[in-house]
Amino acid sequence: MGLTGNDELFYTIFNSAANGLIALRPVYNKEKIEDFLLLFCNSRIQEYFEVEECKDQLFTDIFKRYDADILIEKFTETLVNRKNSTFEISFEIGEQLYWFRFTAEEKNGLLIVTVENITEYKTKRNNLIAALTAIEKQERFYNSITNTTPDLVYVFDLAYNFTYANKALLDMWGKSAQDAIGKGLRDNGYEEWHAVMHEREIDDVVANKKMIRGTVSFPHAELGRRVYDYIFAPVFNKQGEVEAIAGTTRDITEIKLAEEQQFLARKRIEESESRLQSMIHQTPSATLVLMGADLVIEQINRQMLALIGRGEEIIGMRLIDVLPELNGQYVWTQVQNVYNKGIPFDQAEVLVQHNRTGEMRDYYYNLAYRPLVQDGVITGMIQVAEDVTEQVTARNKMEESEKRFRALVNASSDFVYRMNADWTVMRSLETLDSYASEGEPVSNWINSYIHPDDRKKALKLISEAIDNKSIFQLEHRVLNANGTIGWNFSRVVPILDDNNTIIEWFGAASDITSQKEVQQIINESAENFRQLADLVPQIIWTSRPDGFIDYYNKRWYEYTNLKENEYGDSSWISVLHPDDVELVKDNWYESIQSGNFYQLEFRLKDSVTGEYRWFLSKAVPIKDASGAITKWFGTCTDIHEQKTATEKLEVLINERTRELQRSNEDLQQFAHVASHDLKEPVRKIKTFISRLEDNLEGKLDDSAKKFIDRIHVASDRMFNMIEGVLAYSKINADQQKPTVVDLNEVLKNIETDLEVSLQKTGGEIYYDNLPVLEGAQVLLYQLFYNLINNSIKFAKDDVPVKVKLSSKIIKQQDNDFAVITVEDNGIGFNENQAERIFETFTRLNSKDSYEGTGLGLSLCKKIVERHAGTITASGSPYNGAVFTIMLPLKQEENDI
Repeated sequence: MGLTGNDELFYTIFNSAANGLIALRPVYNKEKIEDFLLLFCNSRIQEYFEVEECKDQLFTDIFKRYDADILIEKFTETLVNRKNSTFEISFEIGEQLYWFRFTAEEKNGLLIVTVENITEYKTKRNNLIAALTAIEKQERFYNSITNTTPDLVYVFDLAYNFTYANKALLDMWGKSAQDAIGKGLRDNGYEEWHAVMHEREIDDVVANKKMIRGTVSFPHAELGRRVYDYIFAPVFNKQGEVEAIAGTTRDITEIKLAEEQQFLARKRIEESESRLQSMIHQTPSATLVLMGADLVIEQINRQMLALIGRGEEIIGMRLIDVLPELNGQYVWTQVQNVYNKGIPFDQAEVLVQHNRTGEMRDYYYNLAYRPLVQDGVITGMIQVAEDVTEQVTARNKMEESEKRFRALVNASSDFVYRMNADWTVMRSLETLDSYASEGEPVSNWINSYIHPDDRKKALKLISEAIDNKSIFQLEHRVLNANGTIGWNFSRVVPILDDNNTIIEWFGAASDITSQKEVQQIINESAENFRQLADLVPQIIWTSRPDGFIDYYNKRWYEYTNLKENEYGDSSWISVLHPDDVELVKDNWYESIQSGNFYQLEFRLKDSVTGEYRWFLSKAVPIKDASGAITKWFGTCTDIHEQKTATEKLEVLINERTRELQRSNEDLQQFAHVASHDLKEPVRKIKTFISRLEDNLEGKLDDSAKKFIDRIHVASDRMFNMIEGVLAYSKINADQQKPTVVDLNEVLKNIETDLEVSLQKTGGEIYYDNLPVLEGAQVLLYQLFYNLINNSIKFAKDDVPVKVKLSSKIIKQQDNDFAVITVEDNGIGFNENQAERIFETFTRLNSKDSYEGTGLGLSLCKKIVERHAGTITASGSPYNGAVFTIMLPLKQEENDI
């Protein structure tokens, strides 16, 4: 690509592009791209990244403020692979985060890059996700509140039928939602007088559009007769008409009993108070008389008893014993000063921490303490106290509430405002772009902020709110400053004076445009799911978190011929094979309780043929952001043909397995017989060669002696080979009982048996504290004998053999394993041959240089596997070999 010709026309064309454009030439350092030279960039790039001039500049110099390394890496990859690439990266420009989509394309060794600003798209997408999360949270709150509250929550339609009942109400009835919803009071067990009373009350709520409250006694399904306090409230539609009655009922049986007990206790206290009042001159203030150096309570009126939270039993006790929590507090110091020094004490709003109701709390008192003096000697003191906790707390709360209100108004994303009594003037409490500035009155607000199609409804609700002195709330469209239409939720509360007259209104408007858009998406998504589910050949179903099936696709009804309004357990148990019912119920509800993936095979009855066919059912839980299950999604797939074919295949596999076992036994027998029979001819060859050597002693030249030596070597190798085959075949055939084996003792025996070889080579074996484990003594001896003998055999020339054994204990899958390492300083091997050395008859070195059959390590592998363990090898040429064996400390099988 060349950048020649009319530069002015070229830059005019590219500067008019809607997106950023860059042309780059790679800059190499020893055939490696280390940067790019900017041949040109259009004005959009300069605008995006605040760049004044970029032509003939290095990319890293221009973009060093941003993540240039990542961009260089992406551009290099595109240029080297000659494959277009697209990626998204965010940058912080001017303390604001921007998102860009880069599209890079290789052209004749250059790189053409298009840059698109996608910040607005990313922002809207994030807002949409946040709105979806808020909707899910609101639904979880609703379900959590109504189904966890001990209160009874329910809804009536205008025909007195229940359209909703929470879990507490269903438990009281002893019914399921399916049995109770849609039915009236009498159908749900209400007595005639009770049903008539509530129906009359429902009529009153509908007629007067006001809530009512009452108390009634009726039986609970488990607890017997109880006393309940209930409230019926109207639910209005958009036209302001009552469309349903919402109710809550609370069990107040214990409260009623407590009230009766309190009445009796209060009666006893009143009798005591009449006596105490005469003793302390019927003073109306909380008064206490303390006597003696121990400050013993001699007289106390009921007001003081209430402040302390105790009864008359404290008379005669030391005050500090009654209220030990006073010790160390400011107020106790003043008590002691009054008695010991005769200093009167008067102070308002003194903080006293004490236990009045069963827990330590802060209380505030106006206190007056005076010493009692007799004959010039202080004999006691009198205390008068006034509890001002409520006033102090109320004042503190008011101050805190004022701070929080100001913080809330400043921090809220809502538009918060005030209205005068007749709604003619609005005054905002904060500033938003689309509303009035703070404090500025607005008189034509309804024309400015409410869509024309919603104004009539808004004015009607405003009039009703003013007439009824009730809360105004409405979802309505708004005209944004940029000409677009959004949605707001407005809620306005009347502020009344002492004469119940409206003095002003306080309101807030929330932007719910995103929620409205999300709700539209959700509705369309649900409809698309139903249409798609009806197209697939499988049975599709969904369930509530409690396991109640609430949806089937069309395939279910075609197969079962059931009615389309039948859901729950009763909709599927009837079509299950009788032998599968309990299995399915146990597994399904176990998954519901645990939240684990559900999968099971069972039989369903075909409504057309009457036969039971096999189905594979699977279900996965759908969880919200907090991990709570909100729904189950399940499928049922017809596997009848596969199931019957699998059963036939299992029979065939069992037959083939038996044949294979017989074949293996025959093969082992053949190896044993063949190995045993081959020994005799080899033995005869060695015998006759030795005799020939004796007969021709002194008559053989050097060449003949060499040939006879080779015959000896070959026959010895053949004999060792036959011995190896026989041992290898026997390792699988012979079963041995596991015993406790001390590997330290095994190594001592191996040292004794290899004493000659070790002395001959100057070799040494190092080991210490090897483990004790279960296994076959003979096989474990053969395992380590072969490995150590292997190290001696493959030693370096003129280098003494060093074999080191070390071990450690590890835990794997709740079992203890010994990991034993055998390391030598021999000739080693190439790492890529680590797997081959355990194969039978495998030799890595010339048979003329190193003797052996190629069966030793394969035999080791067999022994380790018989012990349910593993063996691996590693090494490098002339740097020795390392064998790592992992064996369980305890054998799970009775035979090895």
